[in-house]
Amino acid sequence: MALLDIVSYSQQTSATRNNNLLACSISAGRGSNQDDEEYNLPLGYRFSPRGNELITHYLIKKISGQQLPANIIREIDLYAFDPHQLPISEFKYGKPDEAYFFTRPGKRRRTSSGYWKPTGRDLPILSGKAIVGFKRILIFYEGKAPRGIKTPWVVHEFRVNPLYFSAIRRNKLGEDVNAKVESYIACKIRYKRQRQSDKCGTSSKTQKANQSAAESTLKETV
Repeated sequence: MALLDIVSYSQQTSATRNNNLLACSISAGRGSNQDDEEYNLPLGYRFSPRGNELITHYLIKKISGQQLPANIIREIDLYAFDPHQLPISEFKYGKPDEAYFFTRPGKRRRTSSGYWKPTGRDLPILSGKAIVGFKRILIFYEGKAPRGIKTPWVVHEFRVNPLYFSAIRRNKLGEDVNAKVESYIACKIRYKRQRQSDKCGTSSKTQKANQSAAESTLKETV
């Protein structure tokens, strides 16, 4: 077998293995209360909850083992796969190139082709005056840290505030609040496409630069 054939076969085998792992991850993540339900939202409606709504109505209920308002957020080992391998297109209820998942938190955010890098510090999420949780923003970089290439893939991680969770649970006897809260996080992942206005702005700047260069050349010629 030629070297090229061996490399090609190895890549195909690796891709197949990743796809199988992804399918197993999704299947394992569907609990008994998460049947494959099909929701038909009214025309013009999208699943786009605010951060506090995602935490209080979905993430806390997921952690507590309660019934969710709608079983459309899958559980998946999100950081075990590259962004393009995730079933984002199967999430039919939100904005294009955007999906929501539950995942287990972990320190390792490296994939086979890159890594997720946090940007800034965690932001508090408020509901009224109460801090119900925190949001962390991460961007996917291709290659090895710290010299990876920035991509348009963005993840918003939502975590429950242990103090808030403890208060609403009324300090249930023997419950390890921190362990409970750290059992799941909710993630919104999206492919951040360049806006048309940004493209126009870049094009305009390029045209002005070219025009200035042409005028300078003309003056030198004269």
